[in-house]
Amino acid sequence: MRIRFAIGLICFLALISCQNTKNGNNDKVVATIYDKTLYQSDLQSVLYDGISVNDSLIRTKSFIDNWIRRQLLIHQAENNLAESELDFSRQIEDYRTSLIIYKYESMLIEQNLDTVVSDNEIAKYIEDNSLIEIDTTAIRYIILNMRKKELIERMNNSLYNKAVKERVFEIY
Repeated sequence: MRIRFAIGLICFLALISCQNTKNGNNDKVVATIYDKTLYQSDLQSVLYDGISVNDSLIRTKSFIDNWIRRQLLIHQAENNLAESELDFSRQIEDYRTSLIIYKYESMLIEQNLDTVVSDNEIAKYIEDNSLIEIDTTAIRYIILNMRKKELIERMNNSLYNKAVKERVFEIY
C-alpha cells in the first residue's frame, strides 16, 4: 500500500513539475495570475553582470511586484470595459505602420544623410539668419536637422509619386 502511495506521489509531483516549464525547456514559473504566467527567463532583463546579490533580489522583487500589479490592472480593465472599448485593432495597425515607417526612414537617413557640415555652410547660415554668437556645434545640428527634413520629404514625395504611377492605391 505504501509503495503504491509513494509511486503515485512521485508521478503526481512529476506531472506538476512538467506543468511549470515553458515550451518544454526548463524555464521555471516565477508567478502566475489569472491566465498569465511570468517565467524565470522573463527576469533576465532585470539582472546583469556585476550586480550584488542584495541589489538583484531587490530588482527582481520589484519587477515581479510591478508585473503582478500590471496583470491585475489589465484583468480589471478587461472585466470592466465594454467589448467595443477593448478593440484596439485599428490603433495597433496604425502604430505598427508608424513604427515601420520610422524604422525605414531612419535606415534611409543613416545611409544617405551627409553629416559633414563645412565652415562655409555655417557662416552662410549665420549670415542668412542673423544669429550672433551661437555655438557652431548647435548650428551643425540645425543644418543636419534641416537636411534630414528635406531628405524625408524627398523620400516621401518619391514614394508617393512612384505609387501614383504604379496605381498602387485608389482614392474614392
